Amino acid sequence: MSAADVAGVTAGQVAEAFDLGTPIEELDLVQHTVSRTWRLTTSAGRFLVKELWPDEDQPWAHQLNWRRDFEERVAAAGIRIPSPVPPPARAYGWTSRVAGRGAYRVTEWVEHRKVTADDDLSDWLGRTLAVLHSFEPYRSDTADPGELEPFYYVHPADRWHEWAALARSQGRPWAAEFGARLDAYVRRTERLRTTYSGIGDHVLTHRDMVPFNVLMTPTGPVLTDWDVIGPDSASLETGFAAVTFAFRDPRRVRRALASYTAHGGVLVDGLGEDLFAHKLGSELGRLAVLVDRVVTGVPLTGWMTRYADPDTGVRAAMAEVAAAEERLRRLAADLDL
Repeated sequence: MSAADVAGVTAGQVAEAFDLGTPIEELDLVQHTVSRTWRLTTSAGRFLVKELWPDEDQPWAHQLNWRRDFEERVAAAGIRIPSPVPPPARAYGWTSRVAGRGAYRVTEWVEHRKVTADDDLSDWLGRTLAVLHSFEPYRSDTADPGELEPFYYVHPADRWHEWAALARSQGRPWAAEFGARLDAYVRRTERLRTTYSGIGDHVLTHRDMVPFNVLMTPTGPVLTDWDVIGPDSASLETGFAAVTFAFRDPRRVRRALASYTAHGGVLVDGLGEDLFAHKLGSELGRLAVLVDRVVTGVPLTGWMTRYADPDTGVRAAMAEVAAAEERLRRLAADLDL
């Protein structure tokens, strides 16, 4: 099987679309979770190629235009990001068609290593979020209703009940446990929804502040993955990021929150454990996505493929939701939120 069969596009086609000289080797797949990305080496240097979609335009394609503008403001403010390669013929934002289809973007290749639990990025994280949240408030009273939904996935009660019914009818080994937890999932979902919609500190921001999106270089962190910029609560994104980068060390959470406020960030008072609603919502969302794929028979992709047995994966995800809720409750108490 050729590289073109695997990638759908060739190194030559990408190089031509972005005017990157002559390829030295074929595309090298570096990750495939949500979007496929490749390393491209040409006579002009080394680059990272990201496939946003391979064929028909997505309904949200036009949003990439203002996201490009936001990304430029981020770089101008001193937040280090991989330098984008402007395409000669632009589709949306930084993207171009490749071989006449899809949407692909290219950035400089950054030599790096992954973030590990040994990396305490608390100060950088708080400072970066404070800068991001200073750019542009998001007026939720004038927003499209669909944009008021939190980015970290909530689903209506009837969908949760539909999943439970399908699991029972299919004889899934986790169906009884899922049914027993169903009311709790619906209550948590509604609490997440009301917390997000009522908090009043929505801003345009990165929305995917996780260690996977940070490249560690000898001169400091580089923040990647700017294609999902959109509205979020400043407080809830900060709570999510502080917990996610802490690797379960409450001292790092405290330091990240302190750094955020020291650099001008403002946390809504009185949230308590709801400061971590985004984190719990993400865990609940992962469960929901996995359950939906399993009961509807849609093939698992990306992070879901880590489970050789999807039913085992659902059980693990249910356990993680319960564990995360307890951890976050204890953390809020320890931090005296």
